Amino acid sequence: MPSPEGQGKDRGSGAVSLSRIGVSGALALLLTLFTVAGPFDFLGRAGIDFLIPARHALFGPLFPPEESDVVLVAIDEQTYHVPPFAQTPKVAWTPQLARILDAAVGAGARAVGFDVIFPVTLDRPDLLPGRDRPFLVSLRRAADAGKLVLGEARLSREVLRPHGGQRLAARGDANIRLLNLKFDDDDVVRTYIARYALEGGVGSVTSFGTELAARAGHAVPDEDFLINFNTGPGDVPTYSLADIAACIEADDTDYLKGAFAGKIVLIGEVLDIEDRFRAAKRYALTEGDNSRDPERCRIAAEPERFRPLGQRSSMPGVLIHAAAINTVTKDLWLRPLPIGLAAGLCLLWFLMLDVAFFRLRPAVGALAGAGAAGLLFAGSVLAFAAGHVVPILPMGIGALVLFAAIYAYRFVIEDGGRRRIHHAFRHYLAPALVDRLAEDPAALRLGGERRHVTVFFSDMVGFTSLSERLAAEPERFVDVVNQYLTVLTKAIERREGYIDKFIGDAVMAIWGAPLSQEEAETLAAEAALEAQATLAEFNRAVVVPGFGLKPLGTRIGIATGEAIVGNMGSRTRLNYTVTGDVVNLASRLESANNHYGTSIIVSGPTAERLGAGFVLRPLDRLVVKGKSRPVPIFELIGRRDGVDPARLAALAAFERGLDAYLARDFAMAADIFAPLAATDPVAALYEARARAFMATPPPEDWDGRHVLETK
Repeated sequence: MPSPEGQGKDRGSGAVSLSRIGVSGALALLLTLFTVAGPFDFLGRAGIDFLIPARHALFGPLFPPEESDVVLVAIDEQTYHVPPFAQTPKVAWTPQLARILDAAVGAGARAVGFDVIFPVTLDRPDLLPGRDRPFLVSLRRAADAGKLVLGEARLSREVLRPHGGQRLAARGDANIRLLNLKFDDDDVVRTYIARYALEGGVGSVTSFGTELAARAGHAVPDEDFLINFNTGPGDVPTYSLADIAACIEADDTDYLKGAFAGKIVLIGEVLDIEDRFRAAKRYALTEGDNSRDPERCRIAAEPERFRPLGQRSSMPGVLIHAAAINTVTKDLWLRPLPIGLAAGLCLLWFLMLDVAFFRLRPAVGALAGAGAAGLLFAGSVLAFAAGHVVPILPMGIGALVLFAAIYAYRFVIEDGGRRRIHHAFRHYLAPALVDRLAEDPAALRLGGERRHVTVFFSDMVGFTSLSERLAAEPERFVDVVNQYLTVLTKAIERREGYIDKFIGDAVMAIWGAPLSQEEAETLAAEAALEAQATLAEFNRAVVVPGFGLKPLGTRIGIATGEAIVGNMGSRTRLNYTVTGDVVNLASRLESANNHYGTSIIVSGPTAERLGAGFVLRPLDRLVVKGKSRPVPIFELIGRRDGVDPARLAALAAFERGLDAYLARDFAMAADIFAPLAATDPVAALYEARARAFMATPPPEDWDGRHVLETK
């Protein structure tokens, strides 16, 4: 049958476990729902911003620049400073754009897209009639070849479109697509619009980038998709519009074929402040690094003069379109985890963190959480490299929320009880023992309960004479006593003992309450031996030279048995203490040291549990005051490995004498005790008893008992 103590502990632990299971399950479920189906669904995509640079660090770019299916003819800063573009309004560049369009189509480009819109024209009777004619002719030829896509942009209420003449030359809406990008709630572009629904909801039309991919012969997805940005310098080969114009002027057809053959050509702006957006690649941008740029045809690059300044936070929209096109043409799809798999992963993640945060201290829990987050991120990078997007950002945010929630719960609900225990026992127990008790509050049964305990009593030797000698110096007297008690307290607390009370110079301590201790007797014995050794050192170092006093001594009694422990006292003042015969016995044994001339006496049950590691001398079958039955008692000599052989030999001789004494051979006992008596007060005591029994033998039913008439 379980003991009452065990039942109490089980109930307490069960209540805490059930409470933790409920809290853990609720938090894990709520955070899982937040991660996979919450109002901030973009957070599942936002982790891509961190996965892209991590993937690049581990695996490098997705493909080298020369394998890009898209190339860019950039209207860059340098273009604005090179003739014939310098000092010329962009609307007047149409003749040059016509030649570039013709050159790209003639060099074998699979499609050409304009990410630049000319909503107005100079080709008017009152301005420059015929200015746009070459451009319009080029648009018609490219449209007829099925290789032209012009861009338009939908504003809040209007649509910014190419000029009507250009739309007409391009064969109308069949070759015009929206350039608009899709922004998450944090204004970052991560998803590309695959198709736009037509007015009335009947059918759909491809977007700018997907239409260009379709013109190059690739299947277009029906749903919007995540853009898989390539990384590294020159990930999309970029040619300056000014350099291409000069190359055409020089009729360098070989260069043009090398640049455009088999490629999708985008013409757009790569400027410092215009048409720039924050995208998922924002932490891996390399704009301005020309180390992998294609070799120029005619006009040398001037990177130091025309290096963009905004590369750390945004990128040109045309490069976002280029990345989306490469995603389609190279099948570089990024797929979020299926909702079932994502929910299972998140639930497992949060439950694992639940267990860690409930079991660990905050600092260790934070380190464990950080380590788990590192492993999660590493696994997510590997999954990302294979095209799978793990929702690491909401999982990370959820972990922080979980950390705060669980430790707040522990602090307010669970640790409130621990703090009360710390407050109640911090002056009575060693700090390590208080921590153990606080970790398992169910071990503390407030109120009375029966426990197996070991009780320790100690008393200063010569306390009365010391108080008389220092009667005129009370401060000094108190200082001596306090330092003596500190020596005893440290020895007890180092062995996890509970200081029940100080009674003047006396100390009462307990093992086995308020926490059960399997080795209570051993801990008490070690505390007694340490107290004696430490007190001897304290006498040598402090008492004799510092106070000018005789060495202090202490007598110790230790007894083991059943007792009632709990909070006792009045309604207004309580004390957690122990009461019962074992307490009285320990007190009597402490006093019995006076009679035997010993320092440490332990009861029979205590001696039985100490084992072979200690040297114990059987002392007597003692009948203490108020009792009629004898109790076997022993003197604790020391640890076996610390007692010298001569002392062990003397103890063996003493035990032979004791055997003769108990066998009623008092003459032999007296002869054995006599040579030991000069240095052994116990042997001297037994010699005197043996000689007394030689003169007056004890009764026939005598069993070796001795009645101790003491306080």
